[in-house]
Amino acid sequence: MKHYILATLLALPLPAVAGDEAAILTTIQGIATAADAQDWSRLDMKFGDHVILNQLSLETDQGARVQDRTVIGIWAELLPRFDNTHHEISQIEVLGVSSVVARATARYHATYDLHGQTWEQTGRLDYVLKNTDAGWRVVALNTTPEWENRRLSDLFLQDEGTPAGNS
Repeated sequence: MKHYILATLLALPLPAVAGDEAAILTTIQGIATAADAQDWSRLDMKFGDHVILNQLSLETDQGARVQDRTVIGIWAELLPRFDNTHHEISQIEVLGVSSVVARATARYHATYDLHGQTWEQTGRLDYVLKNTDAGWRVVALNTTPEWENRRLSDLFLQDEGTPAGNS
């Protein structure tokens, strides 16, 4: 039941409507661009009023599920702690579109820098988007990491002067 809602939404068969694909791609790319720019108001415009976010972690093998736009609050607290962040989104594929809902998938490569140390992670993103009066908005986002060069928490340990691995 852990991922039942998101799995159900991602499994819905949808006919493709090519006219909306450009707007969906713009929404997905805009999330990475706004997050790296720490432009929280622009980022807020990319998400629906209620968001299911499942960010899996290689470190804990568990996700964090949040709702009611708190995803922006979480990112607004985390990302400014780094000297630089870069989220590269590639291979975006719109899997299906109806007049109300769309499904898409993409690949990501995230890079976070902190005091000369770098954390990198690659993986897959699965999106469910809702067509609103304001345009296409992400209402569910599942992040599945596949590789990382180190644990993200190691950057903070090193920043605090504790050698990585000695917690």
